[in-house]
Amino acid sequence: MFPRKHQAGIGLGQAVAVLLTSGSVISLSACGASRAQQTQTSVASSVPQYVSEPFTRRQQLIEKGAGLIVSDGCAACHLANAKHAVGPSFDSFAGHGATLADGHRVLVDEHFLREGLLHPRKNEIEGYDSAPMLTSIQHLQLGSHPEQVAALIAFIEQVGPEPG
Repeated sequence: MFPRKHQAGIGLGQAVAVLLTSGSVISLSACGASRAQQTQTSVASSVPQYVSEPFTRRQQLIEKGAGLIVSDGCAACHLANAKHAVGPSFDSFAGHGATLADGHRVLVDEHFLREGLLHPRKNEIEGYDSAPMLTSIQHLQLGSHPEQVAALIAFIEQVGPEPG
């Protein structure tokens, strides 16, 4: 247990002040409520329905994947517009063919992406040093985070070109 001076708590005077402040805020928030509601209704009617609807499961995965791509550092190698990219660019990856280090051609689809994220040694892509990807995948421990794998795949597929 912490010594008395470290315990967090509020006295009766502070509690009364919080309650009074909350009551004032609540009563003031009602001022002009009908006008605000009218404005809100007119704005809502002019906004397309797809903007106001909640995200679908797929959209949530794409959003989460985008965050992971940035926070995990994937963007540095896969979204950079560099002449000598460290990894294949996501904007032209999903939906296209890729040549593996062993010479086989594969379609970059959901299955290929999942296998590549979970078992990167099996599908090394020709022309790219696999060491950075292997290190990143090992560090991220994606095998124990299936939701992150699904999110990364959703984002990579979304960034890719429109199906022809």
